[in-house]
Amino acid sequence: MKNQFNVIAIAFLIALGMVACGEKKQAKEEHSHDHDHAHAGHTHSHDAVTFADGSYSVDLSKSYIRWVGSKIVGDEHYGKLSLKSGEVAVASGSMAKGSSFVIDMNSIVVEDIPADNKLNGKLKGHLEADDFFGVKKFPTAQFDIKEVKSVQKGKVEVTGDLTIKGITETITFPAQLMSHDGSIHAMADVTFDRTKYGIKYKSGSFFDGLGDKAINDEIQLEVHLFADKK
Repeated sequence: MKNQFNVIAIAFLIALGMVACGEKKQAKEEHSHDHDHAHAGHTHSHDAVTFADGSYSVDLSKSYIRWVGSKIVGDEHYGKLSLKSGEVAVASGSMAKGSSFVIDMNSIVVEDIPADNKLNGKLKGHLEADDFFGVKKFPTAQFDIKEVKSVQKGKVEVTGDLTIKGITETITFPAQLMSHDGSIHAMADVTFDRTKYGIKYKSGSFFDGLGDKAINDEIQLEVHLFADKK
């Protein structure tokens, strides 16, 4: 009887172990899937790319900017912006000083709230108001490249002047360059401090006692740029 009990106990432990292993494997697979999904669009070959020297016009129908703004507690809003115009200068086979891009601030789109929800229009209106980007007075923002350094195959470090609400600040960020049959595809993750452009609404750096209503000073941008040679 004792031996029979031991056999049953061992079988139960083996089965329990198999279930646990299966759960761990499933969790790992789900995590891996989420990770791949989060970085979709950012997985590209890191092979060195070169372009024909000259001027390239930005393809406004393909290019876009994703934006993310968040509260200190972690709640966030996100959406898109469009470019109004842009030109890429290429020298020695790579993007170079002289490249310039104009952002259409009237193109702000909110994506985390359904378009038919009145809160979507309320947030969009607030972002367009003087508390934030003041698009009526400042309908465009601009980025002018001052320097591009090669970091490794297909990757560069970009330094330039970002102008928002008539205020210009120099920022530096990494970017990835790819060639699509000679056309340029560039991607970059850019972070800038909104308070440096006079956007201090609910900033914990300037106002006390905001608690969980405080909004992060940093705004994140994910830039997707496509350009064709003139």
